[in-house]
Amino acid sequence: MVQASAYKNPHHVMLFFEQTNSAVNAHQCLSARANYYDDLKSNGKVVMSGNFWNQDKNFIIVYVSNDAELEQIISNDPAVQQNVLELVRAMPF
Repeated sequence: MVQASAYKNPHHVMLFFEQTNSAVNAHQCLSARANYYDDLKSNGKVVMSGNFWNQDKNFIIVYVSNDAELEQIISNDPAVQQNVLELVRAMPF
């Protein structure tokens, strides 16, 4: 996993994901992923998300209390768990 920071206070992090070549059952997994982040958004953890035009890349901006919470959010992402997407960069701000 990509280490985002050594932040211990609440902060925002922009996460960048790419689709892996071994994406099997990607559609079902991405649907579960959308539900996962919708739930996080309703709890105030997701600020914004989107896709890069014409690319197999997307981003999510999350608001976390600390890096442990960030790691938990990433590790519970259904697409990461199923190796459909991989985290390629985490930028705290």
